[in-house]
Amino acid sequence: MSFGLLTTISCDREFDSEGVSRVTTYATLTMQGEVWNRIPQGGTWTDPGVTAKEGEADIDVTVGGDVVDVNTPGAYAISYTATNKDGFSSTLYRYVGVISPSVEGVDITGSYKRDAGAFGVSTVTKIDENLYTTDNVGGVATGGPSTTVYFYHYDEGLLAVPSQDVMGSTFSCTDATIEVGVSYSWIVVNSGYGPALRNFVKQ
Repeated sequence: MSFGLLTTISCDREFDSEGVSRVTTYATLTMQGEVWNRIPQGGTWTDPGVTAKEGEADIDVTVGGDVVDVNTPGAYAISYTATNKDGFSSTLYRYVGVISPSVEGVDITGSYKRDAGAFGVSTVTKIDENLYTTDNVGGVATGGPSTTVYFYHYDEGLLAVPSQDVMGSTFSCTDATIEVGVSYSWIVVNSGYGPALRNFVKQ
């Protein structure tokens, strides 16, 4: 299952340095394995890795972000960064959900309506066990691709929406909780959204 939500494109770009124009070639990163991953609590995780090239030459990749703790349920984001000879960097992200046995087999798909504001409807769709999308992260009047995020139901009563790029805008959520079959709530972290806790009731 490969979604490729975050990609970095190699390109040639002209820039000026003290009146001298030249071209820089951005690094191209290639991810092995999946962007969005899940493992059971207490399972094993081996990073498949990322390779990078500047033109035809291999260049180093720096791994950062979270260290996956297979014994602690949650969502972990791993970053991979390559920097070209001119100092321009490109980055990819991989996500790993460590899933508690308490929510294995629990399905939270369905339609949820925000109980305030525009009363927008969020359609929650299962992508894999305990990995979902919503097409309306903030419960705005009309959702769609620009408001679609991936998230994990990783432990009893808990959701995780890690920071992710959505059509050029960064989204994440904090204070994300769920009462299965009833409702879920979270605070959307994005420059276009306020700090209110948003509550969605299952229809």
